[in-house]
Amino acid sequence: MTTIRDVARYAKVSVGTVSNVLNGSSLVKEETRQRVLVAIRELDFHPTAAARSLSTQRTNTIGMIRSELRPHSNRIESDPIVLDLIDGITNAAIESSIGLTFWTIPVGRREMELYKRLVNSRQIDGLILFALREQDPRIAFLQEYEFPFVTFGRLDPQEGLNWVDLDGAYGIELAVRHLIELGHRRIGYISPPHEQYLAQQRWQGFVNAMHAADLPIDSHLVYEGDFSEKSGQIGTHVFLDHPQPPTAIICNNDRMAFGAMRSIQARGMVVGQDISVIGFDDIALARYSHPPLTTLSQPIHAIGRALYALLIALINRKPVDSLGGILFKPELVVRHSTGIPR
Repeated sequence: MTTIRDVARYAKVSVGTVSNVLNGSSLVKEETRQRVLVAIRELDFHPTAAARSLSTQRTNTIGMIRSELRPHSNRIESDPIVLDLIDGITNAAIESSIGLTFWTIPVGRREMELYKRLVNSRQIDGLILFALREQDPRIAFLQEYEFPFVTFGRLDPQEGLNWVDLDGAYGIELAVRHLIELGHRRIGYISPPHEQYLAQQRWQGFVNAMHAADLPIDSHLVYEGDFSEKSGQIGTHVFLDHPQPPTAIICNNDRMAFGAMRSIQARGMVVGQDISVIGFDDIALARYSHPPLTTLSQPIHAIGRALYALLIALINRKPVDSLGGILFKPELVVRHSTGIPR
């Protein structure tokens, strides 16, 4: 991190002169002031960070950033599972008098500008990341600056201990096996957006379960969603237009499952009888939908608390062997949106 002394050396002035420029003193000549301002810009100096370094070096605030993968295709929607995750984190943070600040920002230049600003200015003590991507620039940046961070998700299970994750592949296998036990053989699959690394993990669970049952995977019954209800609607209409439509559909979150059910009902069919639907997350609305949604429940509050505990340990430079690298298991919650195929 750039210090006030670095600026003074670069501008070839005293530390006191830099301080006077920062405080707007009229005692500094204009030529000297301009030289100091150039040094501040060139060195990317942030006086708030410098001031903090003289005291506790802590803000008692952690941050969480949601990156919107496809900001141009849809209006940015709130995600109930993200809100539940925040609730789990804040419940733990409140007990320790730690604040949590949250941003939603589209991927790309603005996203990385936000990360750089937060790290360079030290507005927060650490970050919680989720929705990991392959060759994720956020991780490379934070590692380079040795800034404390943890991830909800993992790219490599063998690398590091600063992650907590849900075994999504296991969850999808549970869903497939449930449908097969009911008698389904043609199963549609609405996937997460391919940019997210969890899409690969969950797809592998689908492939493993289908192959274990000697069932073929029809590429016409695979559709890439974006976690929105609209993508669940569109994907299901695509499936139902196929000459051999599926008798069941697995969706990778509950909102896409609600969209799938809406499409099925719009065609005069009964969810759970004509076509079964399974979601993922078990948000509060899942039990009140019509019909109530069979879904995979993740212990999102426990995950939030685990992420918080891990991040605080990293910030305080404490051992994380017993806190990081934890893989939670989802549970299948069977309701009325799945049944024996007609």
